[in-house]
Amino acid sequence: MRGYLAQIQAQLQRLIVGMVRAALVFTILLLFLGASTHGQAPNPAGIGPAVNNAGGFTAGWTLGTRFEGSSSSDGSIYDVGTAVGRNFSPHFGVDLGVPFYFIGTPSSTKQSNPNAVSGIGIGTLFVDSRLNYPGEFLNYASAVHLTAPTGSTSKGLSTGHATWNLGNHFDHAFGDFSPFLNAGVGNTVMDTRYFHRPFITFGYNAQFEGGLEFDPGKFSFSASAYDVAPWGNQTVISRVFRCGKSSHCSAGGPTTNRKSYKDTSVSSGPADLVRDNGINAGIDFKPTSHLDLEFDFSHSVPLQLNSYSFGIGVDLSWLLQRHAQ
Repeated sequence: MRGYLAQIQAQLQRLIVGMVRAALVFTILLLFLGASTHGQAPNPAGIGPAVNNAGGFTAGWTLGTRFEGSSSSDGSIYDVGTAVGRNFSPHFGVDLGVPFYFIGTPSSTKQSNPNAVSGIGIGTLFVDSRLNYPGEFLNYASAVHLTAPTGSTSKGLSTGHATWNLGNHFDHAFGDFSPFLNAGVGNTVMDTRYFHRPFITFGYNAQFEGGLEFDPGKFSFSASAYDVAPWGNQTVISRVFRCGKSSHCSAGGPTTNRKSYKDTSVSSGPADLVRDNGINAGIDFKPTSHLDLEFDFSHSVPLQLNSYSFGIGVDLSWLLQRHAQ
């Protein structure tokens, strides 16, 4: 028990250190956006589309930025995502954005090969097409997430291929309680608010998540279980290990080692290489309509990995509205 508590304390310390290191860059970004009426980019997300919005879209231009990330014993993945978009109606909107990543490697990787570690860089340019249909009986939202291979493959910021994901969200509110179901399919495993993986994948998969959200006001709480069901050949590109001198650029052949991303830049294998399932929990606090804060936890059963995540989202749409006026 004492060792488990020490492990949790170490993960929290890594998360805090990573937040402090990237906070300066995030602050500079906010100052830049606040001083300009032309932003870089809406729904602020470096990881993909947000499909849960039971209130419907507000028509017009949107602008946002979000600083988020995860820390675990296998590394830390943080990003500042900015996006600009247009809601054409309460039911349909489009976003365009790009994330900037800050990646920390495990101490074991640094010790074994200091030259084979990742760092910072621009991720993949993404476009989201979003649908939203709230209803008395059932709220439904959907998003198509497309990316271009603009990031560095050697740093694990891109698969080197264009990717696509289709996500669907269903929920129904019973007072302050809302059971929900997320279901999606794509050719890469997307990150979530709960879990920024220390690797990215290329290969067909389906993702499912079901749970319950309690939303009494400015605070909301959620708990869920998730499952990633891939099929066919899968490629894993490490975010925390990159090819360097005397290091493995790729695995010698197909592998089933789920932890290959810790000592190999690129590996491939059958579907079980990226099959995953586990539990999520999160706390969200929205002090104002323009600011969203959250802290999340995820446990992967096959990877035997605990991840601690955070998110700071800022809605800057008022800048575009002020400029339009």
